[in-house]
Amino acid sequence: MVSPTFEKLKPEKKDRLKRVLIEEFSNYTLDQAQVARIVKKAGISRGSFYTYFSNLYDAYHWTLTEILQNVHHFRNADPLAGTIAFIENLPHNPYYDFLDKYFQINETLLRTHAPELSPRQAIPTLEPTATDQTVRNWLAMISTHSLIQERFAFPDHADDILQSLRQLSIWIHDQES
Repeated sequence: MVSPTFEKLKPEKKDRLKRVLIEEFSNYTLDQAQVARIVKKAGISRGSFYTYFSNLYDAYHWTLTEILQNVHHFRNADPLAGTIAFIENLPHNPYYDFLDKYFQINETLLRTHAPELSPRQAIPTLEPTATDQTVRNWLAMISTHSLIQERFAFPDHADDILQSLRQLSIWIHDQES
């Protein structure tokens, strides 16, 4: 959790640190990232870094949260349509390298080394009493996350992944009718 001191930083200083963190985590995985590089590029002391964040994972979590808030504008009322738009626009996404490292490596590192900071915990249990709508929502949630991971792992298969999402969207909408 970022400190209250960090929240009180001037917008310019906070933005500069955010840019440096995005750059670091776009170029290096969590296990390769270095506080030394971050503080040098941001022009802050190591002590200041640890005043703002408890550790590198905390800094990563804050950066990830900032990026996911920006990325989730694709997730409208229809998560499948939002995911399709997100994948279609990935080549132009300014956070592509950050997200690529997140979905391929850092998500697992975060879950393993700092599970309390992981935005995604265990897959929610689908109860026997679940309604049809709950099952459809569960399928959409699991499918979208899995297919986004697949898109980063296999970028050459983007068209196939999009086709699967479109087909799932049609099926879910047919079930709702």
